[in-house]
Amino acid sequence: MLSRHLPEDVVTEILSTLPVKSLMRFKSVSKAWYALIRNPHFITKHHTCAISDHNRNHCRRVILERYRAIDTPRFSMHSNDTLEFSGDIHLIPQLFSEDINPVLFIGSCNGIVCVVGISAERFHGGPDPDRAWEIGLWNPATRESKRLPFVPRPPDFVPLPLDICFTSYKFGFGIDLNTNDFKVVKITCFYSPRHYQVELYNLTTDSWRVIDASLNSADFIKTSNFPSYLNGFCYWLNFPRRCDREHNLLLSFDMSNEMFREIMLPDDDVGSLADIAIINDSVAVIFPTYSNSSRNDVGISMEYEIWVMNESIVECSWTKLFTIAVPSRPLQFRDDGLIVLNGGHCVSDKCLVLFDPRTGELKNLPIYDEGSETFVLVSYRESLVLVNGWRNVLEQQYT
Repeated sequence: MLSRHLPEDVVTEILSTLPVKSLMRFKSVSKAWYALIRNPHFITKHHTCAISDHNRNHCRRVILERYRAIDTPRFSMHSNDTLEFSGDIHLIPQLFSEDINPVLFIGSCNGIVCVVGISAERFHGGPDPDRAWEIGLWNPATRESKRLPFVPRPPDFVPLPLDICFTSYKFGFGIDLNTNDFKVVKITCFYSPRHYQVELYNLTTDSWRVIDASLNSADFIKTSNFPSYLNGFCYWLNFPRRCDREHNLLLSFDMSNEMFREIMLPDDDVGSLADIAIINDSVAVIFPTYSNSSRNDVGISMEYEIWVMNESIVECSWTKLFTIAVPSRPLQFRDDGLIVLNGGHCVSDKCLVLFDPRTGELKNLPIYDEGSETFVLVSYRESLVLVNGWRNVLEQQYT
């Protein structure tokens, strides 16, 4: 056996460089290896190695959701580079009840993915309406998952029609960098009278609590179509609806001090089609503009201005990164500069397309729909981080 011939620290060093899939198999080698792989110090060491420059893309994977309103959502795992298929995922009923549709990916952090599912039947007058929303934390690499406690529906909450009920809730997910505690933010909008309520979930306590957020009831907070968490902060676009507040804003939430902050956007005339994304470890705001130009064989129908935020201790400023022209809607902005598009322009079937904004090159990916489906992509980095017993792990880390 390897550990009989090598010092323990050398074995630890070697194992910390291996993929999660291999380590999950190696837990059965011996009790010592099982304990090592679940040790919080080893988990941290393995995660540090995974986010290093030479492993930055190697440890990344992509989850694809195919959503159609009349069917149960389908999920599959893909490589980060080519989106090559590597296996189906059964989130329903592994994590959610069978009547859940749709499923929303809130984002990923340290290998953990936050997922929200809704039961339209329960939400609108069905039995047990307090359990209409189901929220889960999931480690795709280890297949470990945890469903969060249900939050009772406030007595004065009035459900909206199904097609706009999602505007009642905004979510955020990330980690408190001071305590290493995972947190989920849930913002509920009440329409009569209009006001916001903010609830926060802590993984270490496995409980929700209402926090004093002081959000302006006249503002409209928009959920991003892309993951919008970075370095301890969650972000949303904020559109004031009062005449004395003319500027559109970026709303940030600090996971450590649990406070919101308003940041001026580079352009007041943003419009509701603007979006937020994390591009190359920077917060980016995406402003769509229409164009009649035709720069390649398939034609160009949309242009997007990409602005990145430069944050200092004193203030935030914005830099225009580039303007891209694309033939269809972006689904994912990748670290290598390429963009995954919802390729509605494919001749035979609707497919996903990899687009290089520097050259204008389009490459069809081996992912096709079966009817008028909607694609959703979420990227994550493989890790051994636990979602069950995380409090015990943190206590061991500091002893």
